[in-house]
Amino acid sequence: MARYTVCEAVKSFKDPVHGYVDLCRGPARVVDSWIVQRLRWIRQTGFAYLVYHGMEHSRFNHSLGAAHLAREVLGFVASNTRSYYGRVGDRIASLLLDASEVFQLAALVHDVGHMPFSHSSEDALRDARLLYSPEGFDELPREKEHEAYTESLLPHVAEAAEEAGVTPVFMATVYEDLALILRGGERPGGSLSDCASSILHQLIAKGLDVDRMDYLIRDSLYAGVRYGVFDVDRLVRVLLAVPMAREVRGHECTIAVLDKGVSAVEAFLLARFYMFSEVYLHRVVEAYNSIYARLMALLARDGIVCVMGHGSGRCRLEIPPPALLQRGEEEALEAWRRLDDPETMHLIRRVARGGLGAPPEAVKLAGMLVERRHPRSYRIVDSHLVWSTLDSYIKDGVAPSEEAAGLLEELVEMQRRNPLLIVRPLQVDIVSAGGIRVYNRASGRPERLEETRATTARRLRGFAEHATELGLYRVEVIGDREEEVAEAYRLLLQLEAVLRGEQRR
Repeated sequence: MARYTVCEAVKSFKDPVHGYVDLCRGPARVVDSWIVQRLRWIRQTGFAYLVYHGMEHSRFNHSLGAAHLAREVLGFVASNTRSYYGRVGDRIASLLLDASEVFQLAALVHDVGHMPFSHSSEDALRDARLLYSPEGFDELPREKEHEAYTESLLPHVAEAAEEAGVTPVFMATVYEDLALILRGGERPGGSLSDCASSILHQLIAKGLDVDRMDYLIRDSLYAGVRYGVFDVDRLVRVLLAVPMAREVRGHECTIAVLDKGVSAVEAFLLARFYMFSEVYLHRVVEAYNSIYARLMALLARDGIVCVMGHGSGRCRLEIPPPALLQRGEEEALEAWRRLDDPETMHLIRRVARGGLGAPPEAVKLAGMLVERRHPRSYRIVDSHLVWSTLDSYIKDGVAPSEEAAGLLEELVEMQRRNPLLIVRPLQVDIVSAGGIRVYNRASGRPERLEETRATTARRLRGFAEHATELGLYRVEVIGDREEEVAEAYRLLLQLEAVLRGEQRR
């Protein structure tokens, strides 16, 4: 049986999490491109640094870590697949390792589409559209914003990668390979190549992936907590690809964990749960993220923040639409290069000092970020039903009924009247344990996690099923006036009652 090896590391970066980050030749050269270097100026965790003072790390740190783990995990997945699936496994292993450079490149650039302060700017776009409908904002993505921006930048990444010697494996171009791995989907024709590309997509974006593996341990380290610690070295060693032949043609594939590594997966899932419940969704962290989002929405309303092509003489921060970046328009690319945390924070400081003709509410919100102050009036609603309804209404303007729509619009109107009142569903990223497969070495078949170890699996399944009770689907209400916060909270409880009544009917 042939022996395959992952690409040799040609450049190493000292890293506080992994010791050393080892990159293949092509990705190592792409690190120096401005698209990747821009990530040095985007904080990984938004405004969490105002609560956990060590969380000053950037998307650049995380992207290097994810790329390092991509190289690590690929060798073990290939080896395990070859060991347990014979000739078919050997062919899949060969395809996976042939794609090692383009896969590591995909991991390196998976976050290049993040705007200032990461996900906080995505909330700002939604806030602006919901409350004020600024001109041009309909040209920006409505959800998965950073993924849409990442995809728009892939042609320019691919150009740099091809100059560095990276070659396509699955499709005709490096750009198409990157899009296939990051977005998912099938190659035309269906074959074991579909299996390999599907595995690479899962390893970068589907739960047991290098993105989450790195950010959990990295964010835990910089926050100074232990919630996100798990044995990542063990986890990458117990993964394999499970090919499942389809009746018509080709192969489907899924990532599975060897039965001897179930404990490592359980620790990983629990780390994610506790990092969200204790750090990412910390009350004060989310208060500052919400203040920033509302501030930027106000500045967009008044034209101080604008979409490229729709600005006036007042505009001080331009947001280029993804379509302009995709086409490679120089002005748009230059605007994207400037769109980072330092530039945005400079704008916020000017507003806090009363500059740029910003309204009093914006001056007050900007001052809260600059001077680290936040409103003390705060309520939360822990309800998946309310959370999902409000989230859908913000993204798509959709409500389940006329009565629910009336309550939602009343909440929106309260925030228009007083921009310092903020009602927001918090972002969560909790993947259920139910979809994880465990390879049973005795039977030679994949099983569901809950079929493998009943006691722990029930506990993990309970976390997923009862996340509302555990507070992972939170709607927050913060504001400067206690009576308005209480009224918004009352409307949310009324909305929950209406939704539950509709469910029963």
